[in-house]
Amino acid sequence: MASFEITIIAILVMIFLGYFLKRIDLLNISDVNTLNKIVINVTMPCLIFSALYTADLSSIGKLAIMPLVGLIVSSFSGIIAYSILTFKRYPKKEKWSIMVPIILGNTAFLGFPLTLGIFGDIGLIRAIFYDISSLIVFLSLSVILMFNFGGSFKTAIKKVLSFPVLWAVTFGIFFNLIQLSIGDLPLKVIDYLAAASIPLIMISLGLSLQFKNIKRSLKVATFATVIKLLIGPLIALIIVTILGLTGIEHTIAIIEAGMPSGMLTLVLAINYDLDFKLTADCVVITTVMSLISLPILIGLL
Repeated sequence: MASFEITIIAILVMIFLGYFLKRIDLLNISDVNTLNKIVINVTMPCLIFSALYTADLSSIGKLAIMPLVGLIVSSFSGIIAYSILTFKRYPKKEKWSIMVPIILGNTAFLGFPLTLGIFGDIGLIRAIFYDISSLIVFLSLSVILMFNFGGSFKTAIKKVLSFPVLWAVTFGIFFNLIQLSIGDLPLKVIDYLAAASIPLIMISLGLSLQFKNIKRSLKVATFATVIKLLIGPLIALIIVTILGLTGIEHTIAIIEAGMPSGMLTLVLAINYDLDFKLTADCVVITTVMSLISLPILIGLL
């Protein structure tokens, strides 16, 4: 079996393990928050720092283009969704409840394990740089939703600045470039914690899958799926061609653009009182469908 087939199957097994553990009541949906807190605040920052700290950043100029691709993909996807939903006269609250999961992708929670499993550290580094765009998009959406639905800009800024992933990226790159040694013991601890990221992420995704009453929003979730999983990668293909990206950067940018809706969309839906169930349904459907679309997309690249 090819490496990407093994990776996809391994990811599927871990996701469905999480779903199975929920079905037999060993874990429940409330455990998702605990697992996500561990991943976001501990294991994923360790994974990112370890990858960046030991990476070859001699081509950092090319790597810096990756977040630009992500920003353009998110922007155009949002413009397309906004135009169609406005034309169909969706109410503002419902419209943004659909747009948020279209604009913000799961470039880290699913993107990192997939790129690491198939392309190794060289792929993970590109995915990490692409994911910087998600941090910018998260802040931008927070500001937009604050003006539309109320909320505090100070709170939005605080959330971003206290996001451990941001500091993992910053310190990983900085320590690498100045060649600062942190010692063998800290690096070993970081590596052990980093290794826990992927299984915890996949089990958390499996626990998050809920299909109860999803029929009520199947139409809009399908709309989100088309833009997120089909139009997004197409936009990325056009952009990387225009920018002249080739090789591994070209491939990772398109794969990351084809990720389903991000888990952080649920945070925005809660904080700004959107239609949480509608947003969650979009996340579930795009995630499930991505398990079909991503192997096809990778096979075509």
